[in-house]
Amino acid sequence: MSSIRQRNQQLILEAASEEFASKGYNAAQTRHIAARAGVPKANLYYYFQTKENLYTRVLMAFLEPLLAASAVLRASDDPQVALPAYIQARIRIVRDHPYTSNVFSSELLHGAKQLPGVCRDLLRAEAQLNVHCLNSWIKRGLIAPVDPQHLMLFIWSATRTYTNFGWRMAQLTGVHAPQGDDYALAAATITRLVLQGATPGMPAPRPMRPTN
Repeated sequence: MSSIRQRNQQLILEAASEEFASKGYNAAQTRHIAARAGVPKANLYYYFQTKENLYTRVLMAFLEPLLAASAVLRASDDPQVALPAYIQARIRIVRDHPYTSNVFSSELLHGAKQLPGVCRDLLRAEAQLNVHCLNSWIKRGLIAPVDPQHLMLFIWSATRTYTNFGWRMAQLTGVHAPQGDDYALAAATITRLVLQGATPGMPAPRPMRPTN
């Protein structure tokens, strides 16, 4: 692939990430994406053919580092090493890919209606592998007998907060977006909560009673 082609594709993907993040899939227009990228609209269609293909590429640009982060979780037999590394990796993704992270989270929040089948399959496989990893640690007594699915949901939601709730964050911190060391502090806080909550020897919490 020529350097010009690579550069143009990257410009279009970055512009599309910003456009989809600010307007959503339905409202985003390819002419605005092309203008933001500084390329003719014809180039956009030459490289990506359709708006749907472009959206899929934006989602995949986020999914690839997300899957790499899950590999970090399963790279160590020691949850005291693997869980902090996994949390830090997910926080780095949010920090380094704010627009694609926003697009991906928004897609899930709206029912994943535009999420391509290949993305669904990859996410499902990733989730199953992660839960299997946590279950193996529980069976070996390396972490407390917490529900592995809910533990993963907690980590996912905690690390995505920094793109999903910018307005609420502003009310708490006085800044519109995370600044400087905020990401490191977030990773440290989430890691501490997870490790202390999953420490072996802690009694399993009693299930909540259903309310009428």
